Formats: sequence, C-alpha cells, structure tokens
Amino acid sequence: MKKKNKRKHEIVKLIPFYKKYFKLLIATVVFSGLYALFSFFGTFFKGKLLDSFTNFNLNNTLIVAGILCGVMLVVEVVIHIWSEVVLKLNSSVDFDLKHKVLKNLMRLKVKNFDTINSGVFIARLNKDTSRLSELFDEVTDDLSTILINVSFIVYSFFINIWLALFLLANVVFLYFYENQKIKRFLVKHSKFKELDEQVVGSYGEVVRGIRDIKTLNAKDSMLERVDKEQYDSITAHKEEIHLRRTWNRFREAIKHVLDLAFVGLACYLIVSKNITIGDFLVLYVYKSNIMSFVGSMANLKEKLGSGEVSAQRVFEIIENKAFEKENFGEVELGNINGEIEFKNVEFSYTENKLLFKKLNFVVKPNSVVAFVGKSGEGKSTIIDLINKNYDINNGQILIDGIDIKELSEESIRNNISVVSQSPYIFNMTIEDNLKLVKPNATKKEIVEACTRAGIHEFIKNLPEKYSSIIGENGVMLSGGQKQRLAIARALLKKSKIILLDEATSALDNETQDKISSTIREISKDHTIIMVAHRLSTIINSDVVYVLNKHKIETFGTHKELLEKSETYRNLYNSFSE
Repeated sequence: MKKKNKRKHEIVKLIPFYKKYFKLLIATVVFSGLYALFSFFGTFFKGKLLDSFTNFNLNNTLIVAGILCGVMLVVEVVIHIWSEVVLKLNSSVDFDLKHKVLKNLMRLKVKNFDTINSGVFIARLNKDTSRLSELFDEVTDDLSTILINVSFIVYSFFINIWLALFLLANVVFLYFYENQKIKRFLVKHSKFKELDEQVVGSYGEVVRGIRDIKTLNAKDSMLERVDKEQYDSITAHKEEIHLRRTWNRFREAIKHVLDLAFVGLACYLIVSKNITIGDFLVLYVYKSNIMSFVGSMANLKEKLGSGEVSAQRVFEIIENKAFEKENFGEVELGNINGEIEFKNVEFSYTENKLLFKKLNFVVKPNSVVAFVGKSGEGKSTIIDLINKNYDINNGQILIDGIDIKELSEESIRNNISVVSQSPYIFNMTIEDNLKLVKPNATKKEIVEACTRAGIHEFIKNLPEKYSSIIGENGVMLSGGQKQRLAIARALLKKSKIILLDEATSALDNETQDKISSTIREISKDHTIIMVAHRLSTIINSDVVYVLNKHKIETFGTHKELLEKSETYRNLYNSFSE
C-alpha cells in the first residue's frame, strides 16, 4: 500500500512541468473532450444507420448516412488539431524534463559517476523523460475512450436493461482480470528497466573504448560480457511481453465465450419479444465499444504504472534521492590572491580506510608548487580535493583563509582550472572546445592562449583551422595535442589557480620546455600546483612536497631535496629524463 502511495506521489510531481504550458494543457483537454463527444455521435449514428436497414426507408437511410459522414469528418479535424496541440505540449515538456535532469546530473558528486554505470543516467535522461512527456497525451486519449464507452453503457440501458446488465457484468469481470495482469506486468517491467540501464551503459563503454578494445584484442571478452547483459535484458523484456500476450490471449478467449453467451441471451430475448432485431443489432455494434472500456481502463492503469516507474527514476535524479548532490556555500570570492592551505585534512574514498590523516601544507599565492611521490600516494586526490570534486572527512581546506565549504560553486570553479593527464575533449570544433570556458572569447584571445600552450602552429595547418572538428574525446588529436589544447583552455579561462595533474606527461621534451616556460611566466600572477611523475617538469618549482605513506615527508626546492631526501632522490633517479 505504501509503495502504491509513493508512486502516486511521484507522478503528481509532473504537474508543474505541464502547468507551465497551461494553455496547451487546456487545449488538449478540450479537444480530447470534443473527440469523445463526436466519436460517441459517430458510433451512435452507425447504429442508427444499421437500424434504418432493418426498417428500410431510402430518405431516412441517406439522411442518417449523410449525418454520419459529417460527424466523422469533424472527428478527423478534431483529431488533427488535437494531435498538433499534443505534439507541441509533449515536445515542450520533454525538453524541460531533459534539461532539468541534465542540470541536476551536473550537480551530483563525482563519486556517483565513479561507481555507477553510465547507463543508469543515460537511460533516465533519454528514455524515461520521453516516456513521461508522452504520458499526458496517452492518459487523455484513454480517458476520452473511457468517457465514450461510459456513454454507451448508459445508453445501452435505454435499449434493453437485461443485455446492458450482462455487458456491465462482463466489464466488471474483465476489469478485475486486467488488474491482476497489470500487477504482474509492472514487476516484470521494473526488472527490465534496471537491466536495460546496464546494457545502455555497456554500449556506451564499447563505443567510447572501441580503439582500446581492438588494440587489446579484447573483442571476444568484451562481446561475451555485453552478450551476458544483453541476454539478461532481452530475457527480462521477453518475459514482460510474454506475460502481457499470454494474459491477453486468455482475455480474448474469455471474451469469445462471453460473446456467445451475449448472442444466446439476445436470441432468448428476441424470441420472447423483449427486444427487436433492430435494437439487438444496434447493441451488437455498441458492444465492441462497451467492451473496449476494459481495455481502455487497463491501458490507462498500465501506462500510469509504467509512468510511475519512470517518474520514480527521473525524480531520484531531480530531487537527489538516490544520488548525492554537491554542496556549496554562499560566500563569493571576487579577486582572490590564490593562497591554499590544508589544515589537518582527513579523507577516504571508502569508510574503512583513510587515505590522508592530518595532512597539512600551504601553497603561497603566485608560486609554482609540485607534489611528487609513488603511484597511489594521493597526489591526484589532492587536486580533486582542492577543486572540491570530493568532500573531506575532517579538517579544513582554505582558499585565501576561507574554508571551501563556505565558498559558492562559482567562486571555486571560476577561480580554479584543472588540466588532467587525460583531458576530455568534446566532439566539436577546436574553437568551440575553447569557448566552453569563455563563450565571449575573441579570436585574438583564443590564438594567444593556443600560442602560449604550443598548439597554435598545429591548428593553423589544419584544413579548417580553428573550425576543425576533432571527434569524440579529441580522437583526431594525439595525447600531447589534447594536453596542449586543455592547457590552452585553462589559459583562456584565466583562473587564478591552475592545477596540472600529469598535464605534460604526453608532451615531447621540446614542447614540455615551452610549456614549462609558459608555466613559469604565468606564475607571476597565478598559483600553479603540479603533479608529475616526470620530475624534470617540476625542477624549477618554488616548492616541492614529497608524499610518502600518504603523508608529506618533506618539502623544499629541487636542489634542497636532492641533498636531504633519499625518497626524492630515488624518485628523481627513477622517473626523471
């Protein structure tokens, strides 16, 4: 019972999305009602036309036929206008739902995307929102049919009460039958939706990772993995369809038996002079409409049930019920200095094991600071914590003396740029990739940023230059070119703090030297934090922090550390070029 109430509560949340388009909503209801009205008259005059042939009169028959034709033409006009109004309403609601879900997806914590299959989000963003945007159209359609059928049930009592009562009993019996079918169907449908999410996520992984799948010769193993998920999903879908079709076949078989009983009862009433053949033929025409009442009620309940499942999944994202949302403060920072301090920071990816315990360091404004250490020490995690991709367990991270928990999202994101080892380059032109961080950037600013990042010469030799489309995740660029473009993006953004996470790992020595010079130049008015394995990239840093066993073992300049730190010397000898 609670589950049912929960579902009702979820679907009601669609009201604001439709209420926004109140005029279209009213127009949909009005034309739905007109459709029901004229469809009733259409079927009514069909019965009258049939009855006119039992007591044939040429003039009366032609008049009824003419009226029927006129009514059905009006029905077609109403349906056309109704469909146009509904199309506009559906597309508007579909856009708003997708926008709302996508906007809230961008507010979720990064850790949600670390552990949850992307298909969970893609399916809800695409399939479930579309399902909900079509729901009102389908509901009004079914309600119109139900209204028509109720009218026929009432009218049938004026023709013959015994046949009307028989038909009404049929309706009640079949309604309860359909109700049992729907309960079982929704269980199967919910299971299928979950499995379908997994498959959609795997499809995305295959498409995005197709090059690695080929080079790793992992086609067979990947295909086997996806086939297993596809098989489970298709099996669940097959079970869902099988259940519906099996119950439908039994329902139709029952209806055939009831039809025979209806004819038998009608024969008895005709013989006993309780009904004329003409009235029987009229009721026989209406019978299919009356019996479709059950189908319309079942369809309505099934669609609402399916809509509840989709609404539940969509509003889990919109209202952050199943996924954790990023939390920011309200303090706005304008022109920041760029000082960063970690005070007794504790952090863990899992509840059982701390990565950092009492981590402390200070990064002075307008300086170049590097973090070095073996893999797994948490260097990249420090970058993520500064950018608030993850929340710390205890302690404080301060920017200009203010706890980042108190800072607004704009204050953090606008003042910090991150360039990672594998930056994501979007499937759009080079210029559009750059303008993502500064939509109003001028051509001069774009060229300047690319020149400083050492990629302008490459771009100007492309056939379409800055208008060149570079494929999903910059597939048409080398690793080094992607890194340079990402660095250009950070320079164009002009953030006070720039975080470089292995951002020069794919660069050749010449380009690396140019980027290092650029980093040294911009550090005059930027705070630069670098994480690097290739220690040759950080030897000119103002301060180098050495991480060992997830703690800062020591710090100093490159020369100082070579003299006093065995850990640093070993790292330098292992990784420097």
